Amino acid sequence: MGALHQAKPIFAHENFEIKLISFRNIAPNEQIPKILEEFMDSFEVQYLQKNNATAKNYSLFSIVCLKIVKTLDEGKKRGLVSAHVLNKLDKMFVKYPVKYSKQAVYDPLGIIFAVTELALDAENNLAKPYQFDQTILNSIAPLVQRYYLEFDQPAAEILQELSDMPKSRLVITFGPKHKEIIEKFLQYAIVRLPLEVQIKRAKNLLEKIVDEENDSISLEYYNTLKLFIKENNIRPHISQIAKQMNTNKRFAKTILDEISKL
Repeated sequence: MGALHQAKPIFAHENFEIKLISFRNIAPNEQIPKILEEFMDSFEVQYLQKNNATAKNYSLFSIVCLKIVKTLDEGKKRGLVSAHVLNKLDKMFVKYPVKYSKQAVYDPLGIIFAVTELALDAENNLAKPYQFDQTILNSIAPLVQRYYLEFDQPAAEILQELSDMPKSRLVITFGPKHKEIIEKFLQYAIVRLPLEVQIKRAKNLLEKIVDEENDSISLEYYNTLKLFIKENNIRPHISQIAKQMNTNKRFAKTILDEISKL
């Protein structure tokens, strides 16, 4: 109920009241999924259908769904519920594409946070990786593209901002699995940028690798490049750029040699 009360701002203009659900014929282990289903349906009918598919609303909605899911005991049932929420969110994105604001920072990050956590929850409880539908990846792509164009280590930057953002009292420890999913989002998004933008950004990262004195930082730049340099349409362009560069730094030269052979 606390999670549902947190969602009240979504419905502030609709005189929203939490419905009392009769559990007379509902088994105890089905009560939380029933509440969650009612909440998701209410959000779609009372809000999305009225042209309110903003990142702010989607963010609060998805985080509340996550909080409700986490009230379930761990196990297959919970994993299936997490996967169901993601499937429902995917269908909502198809019908009501998310509207991003250029000024918003944490609102769209809330979507990434909830989607990542739900996917990991499904994976942990079903013992197999969650496979994202293309619609969710397309919906997240515009945001992570911004991070790639602005930051040399976009995955690390996103994870840091996820750590810093308000998470509605959810205590989350971010680890390698989170980074793995964020990198999947980035990989999907980067290759959908215009080719000339990809080439320009790749050249910029190569120049930083050549100029950087710290090998560890150079490696982080290279890891960012590796998210997409295996794509066939950009490989010859990056290879040619690398062949035209020179450096006396041993580590940077090794990277240039590897890229030249693509």
